[in-house]
Amino acid sequence: MALFNYATKEITLKIVYYGPGLSGKTTNLQHLHSVLSPERRGKLLSLATEADRTLFFDFMPVELGKIKDFSIRFQLYTVPGQVRYNATRKLVLKGADGVVLVADSQRMMREQNSESLANMKENLLANNLDLADIPVVFQYNKRDLDDIMSVDELNRELNPNGFPYFEAVAIDGQGVRETFDTATKLILKYISRKHRIDVKLTEKVEKPLPAPPVAEPVVDPLLEPIVEPVVEPPVYRPAPAEPRGPDITPFLKDITSTLGELRVQIERVEKSVSVDNRDAHKEKVRYDLAVQKFDKAMSDIRSKQEKLMSMLQEIKASIDNAKTKKRWFFFG
Repeated sequence: MALFNYATKEITLKIVYYGPGLSGKTTNLQHLHSVLSPERRGKLLSLATEADRTLFFDFMPVELGKIKDFSIRFQLYTVPGQVRYNATRKLVLKGADGVVLVADSQRMMREQNSESLANMKENLLANNLDLADIPVVFQYNKRDLDDIMSVDELNRELNPNGFPYFEAVAIDGQGVRETFDTATKLILKYISRKHRIDVKLTEKVEKPLPAPPVAEPVVDPLLEPIVEPVVEPPVYRPAPAEPRGPDITPFLKDITSTLGELRVQIERVEKSVSVDNRDAHKEKVRYDLAVQKFDKAMSDIRSKQEKLMSMLQEIKASIDNAKTKKRWFFFG
């Protein structure tokens, strides 16, 4: 999910390298980090697990220019290859704008490649992402080894939908930059279509890695210039309602009811005293019972008053807290 930062004037896009363990995901990121412009790349960070690790760094390519006044920044991640770290895989995949599936070309890795692809589809769906919608690039790595599957076999088993693919020897850097460049271009096309923002490339191009000469220049349709970009205006929305304090209405009704019962008891006592009753002992007992009820009612009222004061203090604290919070949030 593209992140628009209006404070720094940047659009951050996320690429996740997926694949089975030891397929070459880490090697891809390490090679890219070594060849990309030091002034434009972030520090290569690693989160180690027991038998695998997750790598990350960000990169701001100059040659891609800007979207209106916004610079473009890519975040590159790898996921752990081990199945037992699936929770980490799912978390890293969250918010991805594009995916690179790094498959191991060795014939003995056929099952692991298929399992990794199925797991990637499952985790994409868990993050509300669709493989048929977001940009996907396949990389068939380790093409320099013996007993490898042909490209046709790999495409039949892993890529029947015809996503872009590259052969690679990541340890030597072959196919690494081509895979990355294609992924970035597809993502920009995807963001342009999804957010209705046109991308216009600048004239400045970073020096590419050495490549074999070609007979004729090939025009990449992904690099075609587009009309003047347009950024949708920001939308202001009210902040979520502040949490309210406790409801004191039931306590107020309960206190009112108790006072009403007390008033009835007092009236009964007054009537009883005013009546000429010959049995003074019974009258005294009745009076004592009324006094006891009166004392109990007063005790209940005092207890409820204490609860009421506590609730009023909570309400005051909620109001004071609400005054310190912002009332509007800014969304891009």
